[in-house]
Amino acid sequence: MAALLLVLLLSVAAPASGIAALARPALGGHKVAASRRRLEQQPVSLAVAFDGGVLAAITPAALGRDAASASVCAGAAWMWVAFWSKLAADGRIQPNLSRKIIHTGSAPLFMLCWPLFSPAPSAPILAGAVPLLQIIRLYRAGRAQPAQPTPVGAAEADDTADLVKAISRSGSRSEALGGPFLYTLVLLVATVLGWRSPAAAVAICQMAVGDGVADIVGRRYGSVKWPFSPSKSVAGSAAFVASTAETEIEPPPARRTKPRAASAFSASLGLISLFHAFGFTALTAAAAAPAVLLISLLSAAVELLPTRPAAVELLPAELADDNVSVPAAAWALSAWLLSAG
Repeated sequence: MAALLLVLLLSVAAPASGIAALARPALGGHKVAASRRRLEQQPVSLAVAFDGGVLAAITPAALGRDAASASVCAGAAWMWVAFWSKLAADGRIQPNLSRKIIHTGSAPLFMLCWPLFSPAPSAPILAGAVPLLQIIRLYRAGRAQPAQPTPVGAAEADDTADLVKAISRSGSRSEALGGPFLYTLVLLVATVLGWRSPAAAVAICQMAVGDGVADIVGRRYGSVKWPFSPSKSVAGSAAFVASTAETEIEPPPARRTKPRAASAFSASLGLISLFHAFGFTALTAAAAAPAVLLISLLSAAVELLPTRPAAVELLPAELADDNVSVPAAAWALSAWLLSAG
């Protein structure tokens, strides 16, 4: 199933990630200066990294910087997940809320760290180690013991119990190999194939922020349901695109914190602004706003589709998951509508 996911995302990522570079003749080994100039002019994807001339431009300094950046990001990712996992394990927040907070923040926060990496081709490869480590951790959590509900407060010998409680709906370990695993796999694909591209940023924000905030807001304010998708609410769909709702973090009687939720639209523009400021793309947030708004609206519509609609009944269940269908649709739309980036 993972192979099918990689093929699907590769097919929609190609226009925005530089896959076409594979069809160009490789640079000669002596054209390092030209390769370095090209590195400064465009984001480097995994496909470009295999170009012989660009590969020659990797320096020990760049490798060191990328390795250090990847280490910092991996440590920060572990602390981010551990923090919310601990709150859920201690009963300070509901597991459903911790799961969606991790879902909403993990991928965009990682993308915010992409400027830490060098412009060398080693950057997307070493950055990809961060989601890869999380994939391994999720696999361990899902395979640590036979899938069965883990009662809250139960003592366990392994270090994955808190993670399972934080990311699963029911406490079953098998859930770690479902949505969270696909989410992290999509982030890995976006990192190595869409490195520093607006299309990857928009696709990830639709999957992470849009879908995550829609669930959080929908649970709190979603009394009005869509007739064709009764598990989804009108309020949740509105929050997916342009959220203005406040999200309660601490349940009573504890002190309440109500941060204002972001949306897929605002998060996408924020990352595009960041990438533009660092010279990764010529596309500005103002120029991208109309297209990103349309992409967010269409992504919200994709998120409304039933888990197994008749149109995709013959496809593997993983490809109908929101963590695959939403970013795949958003990436394809971004590759078409954000070609200036």
